[in-house]
Amino acid sequence: MTRTALITAGTTGLGFAVAEKLLSDGFDIAITGHNPGNIAMAVAAGHRVFGIVSDLTDPRDTEGLFAEALAALKWIDCLVVNSGHMAYGTVEDLADDQWYQAIEMLLMSAVRLSRHALPHMRERGRGDIVFITAAGAREPSAHLVLSSALRAAIANMAKTLSQSAARDNIRVNVVAPGYFDTGRVSARVDALASERGISRTEAMRLVAGDIPLGRAGTAREIGELVGFICSRKAEFLNGTTIVIDGGRSSSII
Repeated sequence: MTRTALITAGTTGLGFAVAEKLLSDGFDIAITGHNPGNIAMAVAAGHRVFGIVSDLTDPRDTEGLFAEALAALKWIDCLVVNSGHMAYGTVEDLADDQWYQAIEMLLMSAVRLSRHALPHMRERGRGDIVFITAAGAREPSAHLVLSSALRAAIANMAKTLSQSAARDNIRVNVVAPGYFDTGRVSARVDALASERGISRTEAMRLVAGDIPLGRAGTAREIGELVGFICSRKAEFLNGTTIVIDGGRSSSII
């Protein structure tokens, strides 16, 4: 029987890389995003891809996207909860409305999607839920307080969920990326190469800074990791946060 996956924020960057990997592994997939143009381009990647326009900050959209994905796929074996970038800023910089919007987009979308997925996965007798957060959840940065604080909350929620859902053969894990050559990091590398008249590889080394491997990760590497977690090869992996950051963090757990 064909396996299926729902991937939020799956039209570009890390989410799209996950979609590509699962598609290549034989999954039928549904991807969500807020930009119809990006949805159309992503869906063109394969005939077993369904696109859903949605806003993760809207509770009604969250409920609707799960129902729409279920209608398209018939069942959902794997839920990958991914989301967009958060605003830069410190506790002093950020206004209340920025916090509330971030809570809706990051934390509450993860809670609501899990709430929708669990009864369905219990009925099917198995399932995988993967939350894509950030390495800053373990080692926070002052200028990324929104992302760090809320992604740490997701990791805590996921740990609790992994313990209660395991009895129903539902595994819950977290992937926490560091610097990856997508989005803001990619734009920064390109700008630095242009400003200084250096190669992109040289610019990447400068941006990578204290990453021991001397580069940012590639989106494909996130796709490979999530693909492994959702595969039959990782069936004893549960309740774990995997930091993938090229060795940048100093934490040993």
